[in-house]
Amino acid sequence: MKIFNKSIIGIELDSKEIRAVEMIGPKEKPTIINWGKIELPDGVVKEGRVSDKQLFPVYLTKLFYEHGFKSKEVILGVNNQDIIIRFAMFPKAPTDKIKNMIRFQAKDYIPVPIDELELDYFVLEEKSTENGEFMNVLLVGARKRMLKDFIEAFTNARLTIREIDSTMLAIGRSALIESDDGNFVLASFNNDIGNILIFSNGILSVARSVTLPPSNELIKKRMEKVAEILLTEIKSSVSYHKMQKNEDIEKILVMGNCEEQEIVADVFREITGLTVITPNPYISMNYKTHKGDLKTLHLPDYLASISLAIRGMGGK
Repeated sequence: MKIFNKSIIGIELDSKEIRAVEMIGPKEKPTIINWGKIELPDGVVKEGRVSDKQLFPVYLTKLFYEHGFKSKEVILGVNNQDIIIRFAMFPKAPTDKIKNMIRFQAKDYIPVPIDELELDYFVLEEKSTENGEFMNVLLVGARKRMLKDFIEAFTNARLTIREIDSTMLAIGRSALIESDDGNFVLASFNNDIGNILIFSNGILSVARSVTLPPSNELIKKRMEKVAEILLTEIKSSVSYHKMQKNEDIEKILVMGNCEEQEIVADVFREITGLTVITPNPYISMNYKTHKGDLKTLHLPDYLASISLAIRGMGGK
């Protein structure tokens, strides 16, 4: 078994705070060794993007100092409208030709000039039809300017970004751990954005995001409004999925901050009558830290950060 001796840190953020988890391998059985978060003043991050390039590195440095993080290597999760996710069907091609083929044809699916994006892809499944062999591909594009701002900010804080991932997809990977059949809607959210993912037999089939309006209302009232926004998007997404797959979805997973996700889940249960779960996929995760047990960690607040760190170790 190959041991991952160096620790890695998963970081994700929104306009209110930065959240981080430090982990060490092996990737087959990773261990949490540290975690922490720091609140951000208004205007430092807006809608998931770096807005104040001077202050953001200051708060990154403060986060690492106050919580005693050791590693300087980071897997960053971003969740904003500069991340573009699309599904596409391409003819099956040899592995060494897929990248060029997808880059050439991606312009037919993504409404942004490809030269403005860093483009990645994942082959979700292969299909045989009467017209030939095809690949169902997930396209993920990120605006270069947004990525550049993050890289500069982390560099100014003397941190190295090893990889930038979609927070939406990171949470999706963690949700699959809790699913017994791989068929569900995932509604996840932070302070800025809500994400709706639909999985069919463990394969992602729908991915949408919606900007959440800022609010100074009490948590319960705000989360009830967030639930209404997410439900509207869920209904639209499930209808689309039904047309594409002729499948019904009877289970919703809700993932957000501890107290907030329970409020949203209660609204979903009352309105939809479906099975609604607030999963805790990393509850049995190993830990070795001076901060106490995982109850102190408040796992739902850090699901994305944990998933990102595991990805950095080569896990899923």
